[in-house]
Amino acid sequence: MRHFLVFVLSSLIVMHSCRNGFSKNPKDLVIAKVGSRNLFKSQISDMIIPGTSPTDSAAIVDGFVQNWIRENLMIVEAEKNIAADINLNKLVDDYRSSLLVYNFEKRLVDKNLDTIISNAEQKVYYEENKNQYLLSHPIVRCIISKIPARQQEMRAIRTALNKSDLTEAMFLVKEKSVYHHIDLEKWMSFEDLRSLIPVDMVPQGSIKSGKVYEKNEGEFYFFVKIIGFYDEKQIPPFEYIKSKITKTILSQRKNNLLKQYRAKLYENGITNGDFEIFE
Repeated sequence: MRHFLVFVLSSLIVMHSCRNGFSKNPKDLVIAKVGSRNLFKSQISDMIIPGTSPTDSAAIVDGFVQNWIRENLMIVEAEKNIAADINLNKLVDDYRSSLLVYNFEKRLVDKNLDTIISNAEQKVYYEENKNQYLLSHPIVRCIISKIPARQQEMRAIRTALNKSDLTEAMFLVKEKSVYHHIDLEKWMSFEDLRSLIPVDMVPQGSIKSGKVYEKNEGEFYFFVKIIGFYDEKQIPPFEYIKSKITKTILSQRKNNLLKQYRAKLYENGITNGDFEIFE
């Protein structure tokens, strides 16, 4: 059905633009023809941006013409083989009505939806619904450092990473690393972490917050300090699902806005006598 509605919309567009193969201007040149359907020069006159080279212009026009031909061949074939039990006029009318309602609701939401969500509201929602967001995979917050395998730098970074105050570690990692990750607020999946470090450097079964992992691989030495860790099927931290909560709250507000508008419209319809029900 979705593909058929696309076909219906395409047919409407083609019929509107081609007026069943006729142009208002009798001097308008026909560029291509499929059955009784014509593509006129006036329909492609605005396609070319001034300054476009003749070669590029020709390629753009040719591409449009080829697509137009393919689309209209399909429409003509569909018209020949339309099922006997399909009420085309009703489908077109239903689809038109759906488009009208969709666009009206979109404008209504754009104009009236309150998109400001306080942090307090998000946290209340989190506390009430956090069991719905159980993790499907482990997530971590960490520091990652990949440095040239030179003993002096390795010792300095190792010592700094094992301190509770990570100020020095962040500075050294940023300065000495050929690759680093020092965003302490960002949660990443365990699989994303593994893709950035040597294989089996951080075994999933032994991850602990505060632990430092290290491994030599060729000319480079890797450090990983785990800042935080949540295993699969655990409730994730608020920060990890904050964006999802925002989307959910906005979706609920949108649905409530439209529901209330429809209810008000119905009540006004009763008051104003805008509709009748016949027994």
